Amino acid sequence: MSRRLGYLIITALIVAIALVLFFNQPKEAPFPFASVIERFPDYRPPGEGVSLYPIGGPFGIDTIETIEVGPTGTVFVGTFGSGVFLSQDGGNHWRPSNLGLDEKFISTLFALDEQRVFAGTVRNGLFKSQDNGGHWKHANQGLENLDVKTMTLRSNTDILAGTGRGVFRSRDGGTTWTPFNEGLDRVRVQSIVETKTETLFAATQGLGVFKREKGAAAWKSAIAGFSFEGLEERIVRALVLGKDDVLLAGTMSAGIFWSADGGAHWENGNSGLVNRSIRTLSVDNSGLLYAGTGDGVYISKNNGKSWSPFLEGMDQEERQIHSFAVDPTGILYAGGSQEIYRGREQMAWEALHDQLMISPILNIIYDEKEGITVGTDGKGTYINRQDVWMSDNLGLVNLSILGMARGEVYLYALTHDGVYRRQRIRHQWSRIEGNVPGKATVIGISADNRLYLGTTSGLYSSPDQGTTWEKEEALSSEEIKTLSIEGMKILAATENTLWSKSAEVGWEKLMSNSESTFQQVLSRPDQGLLAVTEDKVWQRDLSAVWRELKGKTPEGLAILSLAVDPHNSDLIYIGSDRGLFWSADNGESWHPAKQYQGGIFEGRINQVVPTQSSAVWLATEADGVVLAISKPAKKSTLEQLRDKF
Repeated sequence: MSRRLGYLIITALIVAIALVLFFNQPKEAPFPFASVIERFPDYRPPGEGVSLYPIGGPFGIDTIETIEVGPTGTVFVGTFGSGVFLSQDGGNHWRPSNLGLDEKFISTLFALDEQRVFAGTVRNGLFKSQDNGGHWKHANQGLENLDVKTMTLRSNTDILAGTGRGVFRSRDGGTTWTPFNEGLDRVRVQSIVETKTETLFAATQGLGVFKREKGAAAWKSAIAGFSFEGLEERIVRALVLGKDDVLLAGTMSAGIFWSADGGAHWENGNSGLVNRSIRTLSVDNSGLLYAGTGDGVYISKNNGKSWSPFLEGMDQEERQIHSFAVDPTGILYAGGSQEIYRGREQMAWEALHDQLMISPILNIIYDEKEGITVGTDGKGTYINRQDVWMSDNLGLVNLSILGMARGEVYLYALTHDGVYRRQRIRHQWSRIEGNVPGKATVIGISADNRLYLGTTSGLYSSPDQGTTWEKEEALSSEEIKTLSIEGMKILAATENTLWSKSAEVGWEKLMSNSESTFQQVLSRPDQGLLAVTEDKVWQRDLSAVWRELKGKTPEGLAILSLAVDPHNSDLIYIGSDRGLFWSADNGESWHPAKQYQGGIFEGRINQVVPTQSSAVWLATEADGVVLAISKPAKKSTLEQLRDKF
């Protein structure tokens, strides 16, 4: 063969390979939510590197039924479905307050003093906290009806609770309750107030207003002189006392009535009210009256004779006000269907609900068939169906989801109240009653459907969906800090020791290290292990040698999560307190992920979950669920040929 012919053959072979590479580029799986993000008004396709797309959820709060401001300034809000939230900085930041609160439909809140707070619920009566909302316990002894709508303090001694069957009284700080219903016909009581002369008034659902004077043996109807036109005047939702003990009653749809003689006579007080559906009434220390209506807030400076709108700063589309609270400085808090505002006269309303709308996302589970399920800190679990978020909390007692695992039959959720499970095709959670010592910290499931639970007393596993548990005796009884399961490969770390188990090999100790604790450990096929401590990324190669990946990240960065691309194990992601960072060269260099509009995302990321496509799910602290799309720099045909040979 001549040299020229040889060159021609080699050239033809190179061209043929190049054409094959060009026409046989790997077909990438379509990434989830592509149709959603492409409809964004300012949509831009993913740029080179990693681009972030917030996918709009899961956002939203349930109706704020009640607000209370405690003596120390703590602001409590009770929601209709998500329990209690509290703020210790005037509503700028919120956190859930649901430990021990096994009913999340809150109808009233009442702060007795600096530490004792009560929460009245729709179905499970009263709960009491003795640490300013830190923990809750039932307080129903003697309470004959568990629908508690209102509470007040009578003469600084007795606590009164208005329920679905009248009024109950406690003389021992809410420990025990006795009926206080004589003459009240056991009707639902919506509101209770006490005058300076210690006369009580109660608003009822359908029977108007009742009155009980100091020392009287029974309640008496106080609706003589009420101008009745129909049932709506008899449904009284709210009572408040203005100056000189003028009594104001807010009705379902007939507006406001007022009485200056203890309910003997009533006058219509609707002048200036555009909307007459009164949901709540309040008064500040100066005597300024507030009315919460189906269309915003109104104020009265003349003891309820006339009203003027107080709407500046409120959302014009949604202004249904359900609850009020006034703090000692005169600041008013107003709660609506999905909003909470802070304001006072001659000031525009300031929205406080952004922090309430978005719960921190702690964990995510995703597969191509069942879609995405997320666990939040305070709002339980959400599922996404046809691009719509829906809460999935039926049966859950505690709504802070610390971890999730998905098996063949069940989805598991780890909470402060233990482990719950639900069948994958159903949406009813039930608590696993299997006895496991210590407090559970992490959860996972292996390919053979064996459930693993890391606790403060070691690692346990269950072969029967959590019905019975077995101690993994090879490990110590120390707290399990992290657990990672890929197929049959299991990695578990205590404070100072990393353990490994596979289908072929039982538990073996991989390393002991007293200097730092692993936050997360992952197995990489054919490359060993990856691990992160609080501020470093480590690699264990196939020779069992550990080394720190030295690629530079911002100083002081706290690493919270770790993930590896399933198709390219050199592509590593770390979620941090300052955003997502990625490396395409096995940790030799790190780059910040950018928002699709162009700026660097600096929010806290609690978990990173890769998919089989170029997409990665991010569980963020304050931005809901975010989708990261990886688009590596394209290689030329020559570079592909060089890699091939």
